[in-house]
Amino acid sequence: MHAVRDLLAAALLLVAAVLGALWVPASWVERTVIDQQGFLAVTQPLADDPDFQRTLTDSAVAEILGDERVPDWVSERVTPLAEEQAARITGTQLYGSLWDVTMRELHGALFAPGPSDLDVDLGPAVDSILTGLEDHLPFGIQVPRPDDATVTLATIPDVPLLTKASGLAPWADRLGPIALLLVLVALTVAAHRRVILTLAGVGGILAGLAVWWLAGSIETVVPGSVDQAVFLGPVVQVFQERFAAEVMPQGVIMMGAGALVMAVGLVLLGLRRTA
Repeated sequence: MHAVRDLLAAALLLVAAVLGALWVPASWVERTVIDQQGFLAVTQPLADDPDFQRTLTDSAVAEILGDERVPDWVSERVTPLAEEQAARITGTQLYGSLWDVTMRELHGALFAPGPSDLDVDLGPAVDSILTGLEDHLPFGIQVPRPDDATVTLATIPDVPLLTKASGLAPWADRLGPIALLLVLVALTVAAHRRVILTLAGVGGILAGLAVWWLAGSIETVVPGSVDQAVFLGPVVQVFQERFAAEVMPQGVIMMGAGALVMAVGLVLLGLRRTA
């Protein structure tokens, strides 16, 4: 009977260790990637990145001058003026709104099943560029406004792991408490509680080690089709750096807590033997 109780307790500890290892990364993904506001908070500093700024402004200029109603000779003369006006948009409230819309569209595309186009309406930027352009155009030159300024900035690859994670998001923050509850139940049903307490510490160390390893190896875990994708790649790399910086210390804390519990269990075992 004692062996059955200890075997049940060990099984509960195994499940608790797995849930504990999943808890930290799952909670981070839920509040930073799945939650739209958390996603926008991480991506907001990227609005000041020159490469992203050029992606949006160059796309707006291309939409203006790519209109079939604009002759080639007009396009050649107007291009420098349009690029100058586009550069003035960055840092303005209009650009901030455009960036926010782009990131919201990107967030939605990440959770769409299958590959999806990142379509953004650059109409406000196009209007601003043309308004500033009209005062500098040579006499007789007119640039028509495009009927539809929606452009495809990139094609976002399928990320099935995020789609599945979004369905489990409500459970992310509960994994830790559930793991702790399982440990308490294991200690309650165990026949040799000191041994089980020591094993609980070992499980905590292993769970923390798994979290630490995942944080340090996140760049190899994320598929290359995602972190090297056009437009999406630099965004994913920022999240990878953030994940490593925030999750790795929590893995170390888990290992430390597990080591402490294991030490207490070993001390209690030693006291029992000497008693």
